[in-house]
Amino acid sequence: MVENNDIAVLDSMYRKKSGQDQARVNGDSHANSVMSVAPTLEEREKFYHEILDNLADGVIVTDQEDRILFANSHMLAISGYRRDELIGHIGYELLLSRPQSNLIRERLKKRRVGAEEHFELELVRKDGMASWVRVMAKPFPNGSGEIWGTVNTMVCIDRQKHLEQENEYFLHELRVASGHGDLIGSSAALARIREQIKMVAPTQSIVLISGESGTGKELVARAIHELSKRRLKPLVSVNCAAIPYDLFASEFFGHVKGAFTGALRDRIGRFELADGGTLFLDEIGELPTDLQSKLLRVIQEGQFERVGEERTRSIDVRLISATNRDLASEVAAGRFRSDLYYRLSVFPISVPPLRERREDILPIAEHCLKNSAQKLRIKVPRLTPIQAEMLRNYDWPGNVRELQNVMERAAILAGYGDFSLDIDPNLSFASLSHSATHPASMKFNALAKLVDMEKELLVSALKEARGKIYGSNGAAALLGLKPTTLASKMTRLGLKRDDFMRG
Repeated sequence: MVENNDIAVLDSMYRKKSGQDQARVNGDSHANSVMSVAPTLEEREKFYHEILDNLADGVIVTDQEDRILFANSHMLAISGYRRDELIGHIGYELLLSRPQSNLIRERLKKRRVGAEEHFELELVRKDGMASWVRVMAKPFPNGSGEIWGTVNTMVCIDRQKHLEQENEYFLHELRVASGHGDLIGSSAALARIREQIKMVAPTQSIVLISGESGTGKELVARAIHELSKRRLKPLVSVNCAAIPYDLFASEFFGHVKGAFTGALRDRIGRFELADGGTLFLDEIGELPTDLQSKLLRVIQEGQFERVGEERTRSIDVRLISATNRDLASEVAAGRFRSDLYYRLSVFPISVPPLRERREDILPIAEHCLKNSAQKLRIKVPRLTPIQAEMLRNYDWPGNVRELQNVMERAAILAGYGDFSLDIDPNLSFASLSHSATHPASMKFNALAKLVDMEKELLVSALKEARGKIYGSNGAAALLGLKPTTLASKMTRLGLKRDDFMRG
């Protein structure tokens, strides 16, 4: 990276080079006198630009307000902008996301008093893609010693960051000794699942995990694997619903080069990848009936052949499968093989939906909010009592996955100063309207109760805010809603702002 004191060295080099060039033109006898002639400002600037343009690092020179004065060629390559698109613009406004630009504004205060900094950030390219860079920011003074601006040297570290993220992912995969990973909560239902995990993990038994979509079935599978004797071997996950019919054998058992059109090289299948470890078959209920027999054979015999190969291979795999279907009913309907069902359900574990373990909702929500805030590098927002009540009373038809998405969106909004929860309580029971387990009368009663509860929450907030909707102490902020969203809900529920302004 370029050091500020290197400028003096460059200047000395330039003066020497300039004098030598002139000496060759005018004759060696004039060299000493020419050497003393200072180059023009324009010549010096051109020389420095040529040097900086040939550096392997990106360089941006900015003034006190972070306005870009110069950018070298490598910086153009890193950012994707032309030089004329950079010069004159505020660096943090053009090249950074809003949360990061707020941090840079704070850093500018330190640099104005001469503080040198080294840090990493995600630079936003012209095409909208993010690129990780390591920055060395060094303030430089004018002739009077006053800080005039900053020389920012940047090195692209995308590859390094990707490796770090991959490493973090794999470390996260290796769960702590408890083996419970992200199974967060203190409900009796979750305690029962933890006990089942402890019982079955040390064995070699096949496990069938059932539950609605988004309940965390894969987390249960990971916890079993991490408490087993196979924990140092791989856990290989397969989504059975995502495998094309004609590629099933290749995906599960692999193929040899030339086995079919497009088989340009040998490929190892999922069973072979999981040899010695655990194979997790997610959405096993989506597997077509004629493919179930092929799966049954390898489970029973522990042997298979790659597509296009006659050699029979043996494997040692612990099998865990998961489904959001009632496989017993699927067997009765002829859509799932009974022999495969009995092989898979040696040790069944049922994961209940969030609406049946409401005491787990807030701990999971706060965990998701903290993780999202850390990824976004923002302060962790705090849930208001009314927001917490909204989370507890929503039925979460998408379960933990839906809750994670809501909290991630809330964290993103919080980065822009608007911490609100994007959930509509009316969707809760609407999503159950297709379920045969909820009679119409129960749905209508529950929906009416939910609407009443929503109205009570709004009334309580409007009373506390004395009808004020906007602002940090307004009803919208208390509820964690956008003011426009609150206004539309008030209209729908027949609530008038004037009724609360009088207290």
